Order: sequence, then structure tokens, then C-alpha cells
Amino acid sequence: MFRKTLHCQSALLSLTTGAVLVNVPLRAQSQHESALPAPATQPAASKATRNVAIVVHEGVELLDFAGPGEVFAAAGRNPAADQPWFQVYTVAPEAGPIVSQGFVKITPGYTIDNCPRPDIVVIPGGATQVITRHRKFMEWLRQIAPQCDVAMSVCTGAFALADLGLLDGKEVTTHWGSLAGLARAAPNAQVVADRRFVDNGRVVTTAGVSAGIDGALHVVARLLGREIAERTARYMEYRWEPDGRYASTYAAISPELDSRTRAFLGGLSHRQKKNWSEAAKAFRAMVERDPTDGEAWYQLGYVLHAMNDLDAAIPAHQRAAEFARSRHRPLYNLACAWALRGDNERALDILGQAIDAGFDDREFIKADTDLTSLRGDPRFQTLLDRIPSRE
Repeated sequence: MFRKTLHCQSALLSLTTGAVLVNVPLRAQSQHESALPAPATQPAASKATRNVAIVVHEGVELLDFAGPGEVFAAAGRNPAADQPWFQVYTVAPEAGPIVSQGFVKITPGYTIDNCPRPDIVVIPGGATQVITRHRKFMEWLRQIAPQCDVAMSVCTGAFALADLGLLDGKEVTTHWGSLAGLARAAPNAQVVADRRFVDNGRVVTTAGVSAGIDGALHVVARLLGREIAERTARYMEYRWEPDGRYASTYAAISPELDSRTRAFLGGLSHRQKKNWSEAAKAFRAMVERDPTDGEAWYQLGYVLHAMNDLDAAIPAHQRAAEFARSRHRPLYNLACAWALRGDNERALDILGQAIDAGFDDREFIKADTDLTSLRGDPRFQTLLDRIPSRE
């Protein structure tokens, strides 16, 4: 059976190390995902997908921007809508490559003149005077920061917000070596030490370098729920220890999400914990509310298949193939179910349909134990030969 993974959305950067220029995604990109958001002439992303602008500039601290970029990209896709939670991109004051940390050359995706309108803006530190002395950039930041769901500074990026008066009356932080300087730059703010991040609602400030990862995970937990933040940290192999000041405020699944998405994520949570009966109950309720919900049918079929309830899984796979955005997945699972039932003729026919619809992972098919009964049939190899080589 096909076990669908949640792909991580890329934020593409052009990096140079030594003399070789390569495009390096922050995370692997699905073939169905676009590399960068729509240009500024198009409407801003819906709340189903938030635009995340990662500011980069000459002398920017590498982990200050790469850490939060990894978090928002690794948060993956909204499985209920088959869209990324966050569309992550880099934006610079001016066109052209910049150098981070003295050895990494970056070609930003956008400039402040043509970037999509952000819902979240991340201002990293490093040579922060490059942006604070850039009048046009500071005017851009002045205009967009109050409109964003979150303006998050990392390290000395807080000085850009301070210069605009956006830290006044707030509790804030920065790199330990710049606390005194921030207190002078933002005399109307309360600068605090020994905090990984401080949340003031629309403004989040973090301490230095790696603290940007904690700040970004906090934003993910706040906007989407603790479960997605924990899954993101686990994927990154990052030992996330939520700040006790905020941990109790995180819902498992954010109540701000729409009811269908909350129900879908609740079912997925049960599925991932192998609470099969609860997962089946959740997805069955969804298809009862909307019999055309292909993704819910897909998940219901998956769960019933995992429970070895093939009599119920087969019609669920069939309904999913009628309505799901990607027919090849439920068709493949349907072929597996028929193979397990011993109907090899039907299994081979539907496996061929799945391949024709786009299921192209030869090695997965060859290794899937659900299809063991088909391997001795020469038609099985003929079907595999129809899949183009990936080399």
C-alpha cells in the first residue's frame, strides 16, 4: 500500500561555495510544487498558504535566515487542501547575489520591488547596518511589517524593527552580545536576557543565531498547532523544548483553522499514532458530511486497509479514485487490496491504471509486500517496464 508522505516546500536559493554555482533547496521539492510564489502582480496567498519572506542582505548571518527558512519549509503541506502551509522565499533590498558568513553566495528570489506581499517577514541579523542604512528597504519594512501576521527578527535583526519604533512598549530580546545596544536603540522597549524568543503578537523577537529556529517553531505552533510544530522539529532532528511561558497556550490543532482542516488533521493524528479505529471514525464522519471529499476517502481507505478490513477498504479506495486530486494513489492502493484478496486479474488491471495515471515509483512497487502474489506473473514485469526510468 502506498504510504503518502507530506512533502516539504522549498525555498530556493542559489548558493556558491568555491567556484561552483548550484541551486540548493532548503528542503526537497515535490514535482507538483512551484519553486517560488506568484509575482507581486498577483493577489497575496490565502490563509491556507501564508507567504514567508526571508530577508537576506550582504553579510547576513547564515543560520539566522536558514534556520527559520528550514522550519517554515519543513512544516510541509496542508493535507486537507494539498497546498503548502507556507510559501517561503528570499527577498533582498536590491537585485544581485549577496554573501553570507563570508563564504556562501546567495541569489535572492526577489527584491523589495517585486516580491509577493508577505504574511510573515523574517529579519535576520549579521551586518544589520546594511539594511538599517538602506532607506528604501526601511520604508518597505515600515509599510509591510504592521500588515503581516508576524514580523519576526532574529539576532540583531531586531535593530531594524527598533529603528522603526516597532519595538516601543514591548518586551524584546536579541543576541546576548547586543542586548545593551538594543536597549539604547529602543529605549521605550523592555530588553530581556536569557530568553530564546519573546512573542508580542504581531512582533516576535528572538535571541541569536540558532534561537531563530525556536522562534519559528513557536510561530508554527501558534498558527497551526503544536502537533505540526513537533513533527517539523522531529523531521529536522532538532530537540525542541517549548518555552513554558507559551507551551500551555498551544492547541494540538489550531482552532483558527477551518473545520474541515481541523477534522482532517485530527484524523491524521490518530492515523500517525496507529489509533486506527479513531482515525477511521474521523474520516468516515468527513465523507458522510461530504461524499465528494476525495482526500477524506483516500485516508479512510488507507486506514481501513491498514486495519486489514479489505471489504470496507476497497469501496473507499474506489470512491477516492473518483474524487481525489491524484488518482494514481488510491488506484494503487486499490490494486494492492485486490492482490491481497487474491484477485490477481483485477489487481493487475488496476495497477496498470495507477501507472497510467502517474504512479511511477518502480522500486516501491517491486518491494511492496501487498503485491507479492503478482510477482510471478510476467504481466507484472510488463507493467513495471511501462514506467520511465528516473535516471
